[in-house]
Amino acid sequence: MLVGGCHFISLRIKKNFLQSPSSSCFVMMHLGHTIQDSRAKYPELTDEVLDDLQKWTEARGIPGVPVEQLALFTHSCYYDREATLRCMSVYYRMRATIPEFFANRDPKMECLQHSLRALQFVGLPVPDPQGNRIIFHRLADSRPSQYIFNDGIKLLAMAVDASLYSDGCSPGYIFLFDMQGVRLGHLTRLSVSSIRKFFEYIQEGLPVRLKGIHVLNAVWFMDKVLSLIRPFMKRELFDMLHLYTGDVSEVYDHIPQKCLPKDFGGDLAMVKDLHEAHTLKLLELRDYFLEEERLFRGGCSAGDSKISSSSSALSEDLRSSSKSKDGCTASAPDT
Repeated sequence: MLVGGCHFISLRIKKNFLQSPSSSCFVMMHLGHTIQDSRAKYPELTDEVLDDLQKWTEARGIPGVPVEQLALFTHSCYYDREATLRCMSVYYRMRATIPEFFANRDPKMECLQHSLRALQFVGLPVPDPQGNRIIFHRLADSRPSQYIFNDGIKLLAMAVDASLYSDGCSPGYIFLFDMQGVRLGHLTRLSVSSIRKFFEYIQEGLPVRLKGIHVLNAVWFMDKVLSLIRPFMKRELFDMLHLYTGDVSEVYDHIPQKCLPKDFGGDLAMVKDLHEAHTLKLLELRDYFLEEERLFRGGCSAGDSKISSSSSALSEDLRSSSKSKDGCTASAPDT
């Protein structure tokens, strides 16, 4: 990625088991939009560009990447090949080696159900006037003991993935966070290591054009929050950060009311209702999340894996991670 409302259609996952000298397990995953949908908006997504990226993934032991996903990478990097390959390297490396964010993404798991009760997430259904998609997040339960940072990041990434699944390439993305109810006790639930990984992912591996981060109801101890996150933010990302401590109407110049929930004087439904709908959509995409994890975390058996010892360091990361024992965060993250 060059830092710069989701409507879902039915899930389509197709499994093909093909025999070849190097592999007997191959999964072809389909997203909820087609490459034609993206090309209608972005004709730069040519067969030549996507074939080149497909060869790159196959050479690194990552088979079956949908062209729709490859399109997300090159579009997010403004069609710069070297930037696109760097983004893909970070994306697949982190997906394979950061289980606390990218493993066990089954929305039916109790740990994620817990965080879906303690937190609220919404891919707001109306983009801003520039066509940017808006991902909203806030606490539903203000008790620090109920806050699991890693699972919150996991669900945030799933919210973005759900939007990309259905909408494909978009002009950009905006994160809208509400800090109402955040207490000093929540800071004790954070992990410096996880903060570092999160900012690496959104700055280097997230296949979207990130256009802004807006924070409503910024807390009185925001200086302490910034002291934790600022060391991991590039200047370009830090300049995208907008903090609001006063009336919510201050954000209207950036995000108009037609794009906002009623809780913030907007025209959309209440956050509670939008979050419930979002949770149901995550459940609808359960098979997609599980299949995506199988594909990119070495879902084939060790004997079938296309990742060989002669592959690049990225392939080594992928192979090693497939042997790890993953689970949901059971307690406050270590710092």
